[in-house]
Amino acid sequence: MFGVWVWGLLIVSLVVGGVVAMLLTMGAIGRATDELVHDRLSVRFWALLAVLGLVVAAAFAVPIAANGWAYTSAGQVMAALISLPPAFVTLVGLRNAGILSLASRRRRAALASGQRVDARVVERSRRLFANDIMSVVVEADLPIGGPSPELAYRERDSARTRVHRFVETCPTDHWARLEPGTHVTLCYVPDAARCYAIELFPRAITPRA
Repeated sequence: MFGVWVWGLLIVSLVVGGVVAMLLTMGAIGRATDELVHDRLSVRFWALLAVLGLVVAAAFAVPIAANGWAYTSAGQVMAALISLPPAFVTLVGLRNAGILSLASRRRRAALASGQRVDARVVERSRRLFANDIMSVVVEADLPIGGPSPELAYRERDSARTRVHRFVETCPTDHWARLEPGTHVTLCYVPDAARCYAIELFPRAITPRA
């Protein structure tokens, strides 16, 4: 009985600690004014959610194994049903953290050494099976000979530029500000076609024309 109480207190402490850490991270995301800090905190939030899912799964797994229920058909069915919600939470957390981590690496390099140009949002959409993550398609006039287009381009001979399209990945916190027609600042590295980032904070965004 003592072991059960200790295990219960440990799990409750871990869950409460995880929830508190997530709430603090959410607050820090809301206060962030630096692009890279915001990206890092977003990755941390989803990683914490994945860990919390694992903790909840462990909370049920240990008692089930300790009581021998894992060796009966009924116990195995019960364990499978119980594990579905925390497994889903863990998968969502890991997937979202991975998507945002890859985007953060690309954005970090572009924001550090990229050239800044004006761009226009042409499309926005929520990522399929990726909660709270959106894709933003922007167009920018870049000099001919610049990076290869991410999606497509059309040539403007008179200006010696081509309209390139780039697809940014970011949390849906920015959904309201990135509606089609909005002008944003794009950072890109001319010699690296896939090294680009749009600046996501209000100081870099102007109202639609």
